[in-house]
Amino acid sequence: MTETSTNTTMVRLGAIAFINTLPVYFSPDTTATDNISLHYDHPAALNKLMATGALDISPVSSAHYLKHQNNLILLDDLSVSSAGAVESVLFISKKPLHQSNDFQRIAVPDDSATSIQLLKWILENETGKNLSDRFSIYPASEARTVLKDQGCALVIGDNALLLHEQGTPEGYYCYDLSSLWKERTGLPFVFAVWVANRAWGEQHLTELAHINATLIHNRDRFFNTPELMQHGIHHAANRCGIAKETIRRYYTQCLQYTLDPQHREALSLFGEIIANTTSAQDALPRDPQLAH
Repeated sequence: MTETSTNTTMVRLGAIAFINTLPVYFSPDTTATDNISLHYDHPAALNKLMATGALDISPVSSAHYLKHQNNLILLDDLSVSSAGAVESVLFISKKPLHQSNDFQRIAVPDDSATSIQLLKWILENETGKNLSDRFSIYPASEARTVLKDQGCALVIGDNALLLHEQGTPEGYYCYDLSSLWKERTGLPFVFAVWVANRAWGEQHLTELAHINATLIHNRDRFFNTPELMQHGIHHAANRCGIAKETIRRYYTQCLQYTLDPQHREALSLFGEIIANTTSAQDALPRDPQLAH
């Protein structure tokens, strides 16, 4: 997708700066995406950009959508979801999950939102206690150092994929949060959805419908065109240093990109969970050197 200069409306479109959304954006055909200004950032940053009106359309974390859905329009048939092991949202710990209460600090990355909420719920299920007051934000780039220093950490995105590929460090337990959700609910987990700012979308219905259709077309084309998928996997491998075989499995077996009734049911359930518990993000300590 490229930025162009025309007399028509320029749409400010967000994209997650992990390889997980590459199938939705990776297309050599830019003619269908004229008039788009594309901005890549991590999930937490995209949430903020949508909240401030700096973007018109973007994927946002499910937690952000559920909290602000009155101000957002949910796009059709698009999500970042998993029906089992996702391999890119991991809680790694020197203690088994049910002993997490022993930790005085539980490290969570500064590029996450939904995964923090999911971890909070899982830990409360395992220990019977709300441990969110022990969550401490760390810079996502320092995942390995924090894990070694604190003994446990939530790791997401490309960092988690790389860690998973290399194997759990000796002496640690590794928990895939999407798998734990599926075991407890029987539903897929929806990590992110595509939304438009309602005020913008209601004024630009044609552009909104066009972008929605284009992103769905890109996704379907990626998975239905072997040469394009191979090119995308090669691009992703060069970008993050993860083996092509791992990325192929990630796209074809770990992730889902649709938003069907079961995904919507899962999203609704997660919304009930968030509504009935204190926000883990709100409970995070505000270290001015770490909190972004």
